[in-house]
Amino acid sequence: MANETQYAINQKIKHFPQPVVKNSVFSFLSHLTRFPINNVSDLERFLQEVVNETSQLVKAEKVTLTFPKSIRYSNVISSKSTNSKENNLSISLPLITQEDGVILGFLTVDKERGKIITQKEMALLKAISQLAALKIQNAVLQQVIYQGIIETLKVLVNVVEAKDVYTRFHSQRVAQYATSIAEVMGLPQADKDVLKIASLLHDIGKLVIPDNILLKPESLTPEEFEVIKYHPLVGDEILAPLRFFQKERIIIRHHHERWDGSGYPDGLFGEAIPFLARIMAVADCFDAMTSDRIYRKAMSFENAFKKIKSLANIKYDPEVVRAFEFFLGRQYGIKI
Repeated sequence: MANETQYAINQKIKHFPQPVVKNSVFSFLSHLTRFPINNVSDLERFLQEVVNETSQLVKAEKVTLTFPKSIRYSNVISSKSTNSKENNLSISLPLITQEDGVILGFLTVDKERGKIITQKEMALLKAISQLAALKIQNAVLQQVIYQGIIETLKVLVNVVEAKDVYTRFHSQRVAQYATSIAEVMGLPQADKDVLKIASLLHDIGKLVIPDNILLKPESLTPEEFEVIKYHPLVGDEILAPLRFFQKERIIIRHHHERWDGSGYPDGLFGEAIPFLARIMAVADCFDAMTSDRIYRKAMSFENAFKKIKSLANIKYDPEVVRAFEFFLGRQYGIKI
């Protein structure tokens, strides 16, 4: 049905009366159609582009998208107003789903007093509102599917952590540390979102590790440790068929790589290790050090970070370690 709707919209576009800015119009509509939306941040960027470009194409004083409070993104997204005069010409077009006629929101265009909206501009605005409605509907459906998959995967992770009382809530703490490092480093929200999900799922590959190895109270033999080293690869393989998690699977695969190349599974070193995986490596190791394990007691935050700091530029990215040091000092008053 979505393909049929998209085809109908494209056909309507083909038969527009040609406006003066023909190339800009068709370029913009084509861009809207292809705009990738994988999360809420992408959707908000898409909507902001809609209002900004529409404002230029129809020479409007202001263009606004409004949504009900039940929609998760911003309730009002608008272009900048160039004039504060009242009594402007205003027109609102509903963003309507094609299958069931649900109104998702409204596209409102304000023109200066004395200016009109031409038939060509009206045809363009209708096409934009239809495309926006289609993209929003698809994004909402995708988000529902995405959340459902995440909840299922989290259940699997909980199965792993429930086996060992010492690792319970480990993934949640790693997510907190990793996203805090990302915040200090000024990373965009999209990267923090990816880090959070990757952190929550990073040990999902341990589902296949036998309990006699995973819960062994003594040190592992070299052969047993080789088995443990499979879990990042298994985690990568579990997520591989799920197109929503392609960025997360890269982090999960490489979160045990080390700055000097001594890590696993691929022996990457330095900046060849994906940047977000370098962040998770520090967060994961810190929580492991500061948590009780069946074979040892937890280290204090101060001693654990001293060890991590001593291994900066050896095992860990020094830039990430500096950011983590800043976070620990701000959050817990730790000074090393």
